[in-house]
Amino acid sequence: MTGILHKVRCADCEKEFETKFARWCPDCRWKHRVRTKKYDWTPGRDAALRQRYDSRVRGRAAEIARAFGWPTWAIKKRARTLGLAHPRPEFNKWTPEEIEYLWNHAGERTAHWIAKKLGRSETSVVLKFKRLKISRRVSTGYTLRELELCFGVDHRVIERWVREGKLFAQRRITGRTDKQGDPWMVSDGDILQFISEHPLAFRLDRVEQTWFMDLILDGALIRKALEGAAA
Repeated sequence: MTGILHKVRCADCEKEFETKFARWCPDCRWKHRVRTKKYDWTPGRDAALRQRYDSRVRGRAAEIARAFGWPTWAIKKRARTLGLAHPRPEFNKWTPEEIEYLWNHAGERTAHWIAKKLGRSETSVVLKFKRLKISRRVSTGYTLRELELCFGVDHRVIERWVREGKLFAQRRITGRTDKQGDPWMVSDGDILQFISEHPLAFRLDRVEQTWFMDLILDGALIRKALEGAAA
């Protein structure tokens, strides 16, 4: 038996809507969802990770992941947060092919996307852009897939942000068919406005930290790192 819908006012915005028992309208309901940590890092788990983790040992992260019953990426991410990851050796120089790859994709792809393709850290790619004086700003905006990686969420979450008017997005003009659909285009300014107006819409612990801080600080974080590396 279905309940009877009643007209009530939202406890947050006082907008009138129909419901059976809800206190908040659909536009405000997302702010009251309880977010639980899927992988809860306790002091004991952190201590075990510090004792056993070594990025130079092949398969060590997977070994710890099996012991915890968690995915390997969660172990590696926490290790980076705790500063346990060892930097790449200095002898791993940039090859001419990699540098050419940077030139070919600068302004078209994010540093995060390029880093994934080259198998390097995002910080390494950003610093190399700076040293070569290559502009890495994505002039045509971010695609939906790139925003998934940046915010660490599923594409359906981003589409919901767009539908609800929280995140402004346009369709990139490409040669793809209507059936395929054009990729999203979201500028740095649109992302900054979204973060400023809806800081609770996403989980800060899931975003790509280097990308996020560089975006918020307009490159100041990376400039400081570059100055420190040159000193």
